[in-house]
Amino acid sequence: MTRHALRYLPALLGIAMAWPAAAQDAPAAVAAGSPPPAAPAPASRQADERPNGIAVFAGLYSSDVFSDIVTSPWDTRTENIYLLTLSYNRRITTVFRHLDIEVEAGAGRRFGDNNSFEGYAALGLRWTYFPWNRYLRTSFAVYPIGPSYVADLSPSEVAKDGRSANWLNYFSLELTFAAPELPELEVLFRLHHRSGAFGAINGSTNGADFLSVGARYRF
Repeated sequence: MTRHALRYLPALLGIAMAWPAAAQDAPAAVAAGSPPPAAPAPASRQADERPNGIAVFAGLYSSDVFSDIVTSPWDTRTENIYLLTLSYNRRITTVFRHLDIEVEAGAGRRFGDNNSFEGYAALGLRWTYFPWNRYLRTSFAVYPIGPSYVADLSPSEVAKDGRSANWLNYFSLELTFAAPELPELEVLFRLHHRSGAFGAINGSTNGADFLSVGARYRF
């Protein structure tokens, strides 16, 4: 090796020693320049991906008629009849972006002055958009039609119009709330009602009403 070539030997050794460190830093540099990972889906989207729901709710019987309970709930009279219900709910489709069409079936047991089995199935419409949903997720549902069966009627239910029957129509109004961070868990308030659909079934215009509260888990 000539004396001229030896002059470049220190520089070549420095490059050789620095090369492995540069190679190790390259993936980190690429990662640093790559786009950030996708953010988690918002709570509303996560809730939309859960079409099923299981709910448990308990109710207190009211001897008032449905219209009086809705228009003046502060004057509602109650009796010693209680209802504990387990229900399954499934969303079929969504129309107009915020209106869910769903079906629900439930079975329950009455306690107190009326020990009886009760069951129902119903079609439901649920509105899911409210301007405050980012702070408190809210939905409002109406279950307008479906069969309702009670094995043993209470005297109070029959006395409402004297024409009550074991088989009537199911009708319900429901309001739910959920935290945006936990959209799968809902607190629900429901007016659980059965009647003859304005006299169409057995001439009954009234039936039974339960003021109910419970919780639903969506999955």
